[in-house]
Amino acid sequence: MGSNKTKRVRNWIVVFLGCLSRKIRQPINATTSSIYYRSSLRVKILVPILLAGLLAIGLVSWFAFTSLYSTIAGIYEQRARSVAMVVSKSIQQKEYILYYSDAINADIDTLLKRYDSIVGITVIGMTGRGLQVVASTDSSSIGLLLSEDDQYQLSAIREVQVSPKRIAGEEYLRADYPLFAGADLVGVVSIDMSLSERQQYLTKLSWQLGLAFLAGFLLLGGLLYPVLQLVITRPISRLANATRSISERNYDVEVSPGPARKAGIRVHDEIARLISVFNLMTKVIRSREQALSEMVVLDELTGAYNLSHFQRVVEQELSKGRRYKHPTSLLLVEVRGAEHLNKRDKERILIGTANFLTAKLRAVDPIFRVSDYRFAALLPETPSAGARVARDRLERETPDLILLRDLSLTLLIKDVSWSEQDTPQIDDALRQAQLPLDRDQG
Repeated sequence: MGSNKTKRVRNWIVVFLGCLSRKIRQPINATTSSIYYRSSLRVKILVPILLAGLLAIGLVSWFAFTSLYSTIAGIYEQRARSVAMVVSKSIQQKEYILYYSDAINADIDTLLKRYDSIVGITVIGMTGRGLQVVASTDSSSIGLLLSEDDQYQLSAIREVQVSPKRIAGEEYLRADYPLFAGADLVGVVSIDMSLSERQQYLTKLSWQLGLAFLAGFLLLGGLLYPVLQLVITRPISRLANATRSISERNYDVEVSPGPARKAGIRVHDEIARLISVFNLMTKVIRSREQALSEMVVLDELTGAYNLSHFQRVVEQELSKGRRYKHPTSLLLVEVRGAEHLNKRDKERILIGTANFLTAKLRAVDPIFRVSDYRFAALLPETPSAGARVARDRLERETPDLILLRDLSLTLLIKDVSWSEQDTPQIDDALRQAQLPLDRDQG
């Protein structure tokens, strides 16, 4: 019983995860498809390279800034140690007794005037009650006994210690210099140094690194763009334009592979090899097309089979259907809206429609041009259900043809099917193929 319940829970989890995965994949796939088809090859190449360059330059800049920051911080820390030592020696040389003394306060004022970076000096003396503030730039703290934690920390130091402090939102360096009488700690001199100078220097350094980073990024992009344009995107663009010309049945095209090549030099450049093979393929297609045209089975404009060949093929297919009891179907496609266009646009639409049908139907489904604006696709051994599926697919993908040609047109599509029991004679089949497509259009 428990095993069945566990299995049901597992199956439910699998179904839930599958649904969740599909819901996540759908927007991701839609976004990926939009980016892929809406961006040019130049963008696809430049953006990843520039992002990689941006990351590399950013890492170098970060490393340089971090190193410089550490170096500058070390310099200021060493300065704090030096100033603390000078101040402490100045106090010790006067042989002050560490108790309240106007002389110490006067000496502190003198030191403050001498060192611009010092913002505070506190002299702490050892008394019977512990460490107590003897003199300070902050008069309110004079006479105060340090907390137990501060006394513990200061009593343990044996050499100057430097640590960052934040007071009222500003950063300081505090240097604590111990004062000894023999081996006994008799006091501590604490000096607070302003870091505003360091901050100004780091701000200036940040701007300089930022400008250098931007200049490096622009220089990288400026160098990459013409190189990619020359080596990749321009040859690919020429190939794309030549391919489009071939799809419009213009075979008098040849793509330049680049600089003239001396005989005997082995070609390692992939794009140059692709262009060479493309040019050879174009010549082969042109010779085959000429041979087929001479056989008078192809329509000269669209490359689809012509009406006379349609009659022969349909008659053969209907005969096979009657003999072997196979169903036969036709898709009739009529182009509407091209009658009033100029000759060039009209030819583009007809060629594009023939290419569209060839691309969207099976390789075994021959395409025929049966009149000025009508095409037929023969679907051998295909029942009416299969013909409807093919028709629906063409209707769904017709916007691709309209978008590609950028012209206002309409495709009317009708499916005609004959089962193995009611296969007509060729004349009846041709009559059905010539009926207006406005009929039976839901």
